[in-house]
Amino acid sequence: MSRGVDYLCANYAVRELPEPFPCFLNRRPVWELEDDPICFLDGGRSAPQACDTVETLAALGVKRIAAVGMFGAFDPRISLGEIIAPEKAFVEEGTSLHYYDSIEYAAPDDRLLKLTALRAGVNTYPIVTTDAVYRQTFYKERLWREKGAVGVDMETSAVFSVSRYLGLEAVGLLMASDLHPQAPGDPKWEWKMTREMRYDLTERSLDIAKQRIFQ
Repeated sequence: MSRGVDYLCANYAVRELPEPFPCFLNRRPVWELEDDPICFLDGGRSAPQACDTVETLAALGVKRIAAVGMFGAFDPRISLGEIIAPEKAFVEEGTSLHYYDSIEYAAPDDRLLKLTALRAGVNTYPIVTTDAVYRQTFYKERLWREKGAVGVDMETSAVFSVSRYLGLEAVGLLMASDLHPQAPGDPKWEWKMTREMRYDLTERSLDIAKQRIFQ
């Protein structure tokens, strides 16, 4: 979440690492907190970039990842701005299929999930990850709700599946940035994510990352 990175750089003592993140797609800065062994960066958009980030982190020796971002909610249980820790992410992106012969869903590290949900005081729900944003039809989202999913994003299942494949521990913390209409005739979709909502998510994520289980 790019503005989360900007917020941390503006409000905390950080230093930029000497070399940019040496990934295949979209090389970018890596930042480190001066008083904690925590690094952060913009992890990219969509499953391919998320996978690129995870693969590079693994090659650099990173062991634990907290993926922070947003999701679109399509379930009435979720309110705008609500933060969740995904307990699983159904795979409707193509990247994970290059790591597994078949995969229905990807899950976070169980220990990190429990800590994150407890410390952040959030609920855990399934979500869906897709790379076909214009195929999120009313019919498709109804099928996703029937599987228990409450929302959709473009990265989480790839982060979870590739992390598990490479032996990394990963967890997600996502905010409902928008609410999808659930049927024709419902109020029109609007983008309502604010800077304050982003900053709240960033602060809560940083608090999670500072827990000893991550270090």
